[in-house]
Amino acid sequence: MKPSFPALPSSALAVLLALPCTVALANPPGDAVAVDPAVHRVLFENEHVRVFDARASHGATSPMHSHPPFVFIGLDTARVRLTLPDGSQGFVDTYPGQAMWMGEPLQHSWELLSGDLHVIAVEIKSAQQGTAPAAVERRADDSVAVDPAVHRVLFENEHVRVLKARVSAGTKSPMHSHPPSVLVVVDGGRNRVQMPDGSTQLVDLEPGQAIWMAEGARHQWEMLAGSPHGIIVEPKSAHPRGDAD
Repeated sequence: MKPSFPALPSSALAVLLALPCTVALANPPGDAVAVDPAVHRVLFENEHVRVFDARASHGATSPMHSHPPFVFIGLDTARVRLTLPDGSQGFVDTYPGQAMWMGEPLQHSWELLSGDLHVIAVEIKSAQQGTAPAAVERRADDSVAVDPAVHRVLFENEHVRVLKARVSAGTKSPMHSHPPSVLVVVDGGRNRVQMPDGSTQLVDLEPGQAIWMAEGARHQWEMLAGSPHGIIVEPKSAHPRGDAD
């Protein structure tokens, strides 16, 4: 570790990670999951997203590989040295709850200088295909509209909207809805979820979980224990059409 090197702020990181797409390689590196499966493990995949978990310990290295556009979500604290295809380097700090949009194809290798790397990446297939979904119409009971104190928009673009949800025990959220989305749990807890028909269930959220919420069902909930912190990734290609109210 070389502590004299400053970490890159998120804005500088985004610029750094955009650079590889401008570097033409005779033999572009392969997909991260194929090149380095010991670190990059697919959790699930559907027509809208592929979600993988990346974990490594101090001293680990990863050879040159590529990523399609994705949402980066940090779950642990680490410092990483990235090397780009042209040989330039940068230093990146990751931390729990960090969420960034990496909107350009990415090529790099890396070395883990300190800490433990744990990242979940949500690859957005519409961005990979270069086809922007049709504009979405938000429901009147959309989570951000109904409960903005809990559901805060971190960023949004033509392919995805990303929310942060953070609460403590005793918090209640009124009836609301989510479009199909990926929930990544940063900090866990237990909540009681109630559906519109009055039925209830207990849901335990564990740190590091990544869950595909396919139906976007309406619900309300009460947090019973813990201080959950989650990142919600909504791919716009999965958003229901013509059902806004």
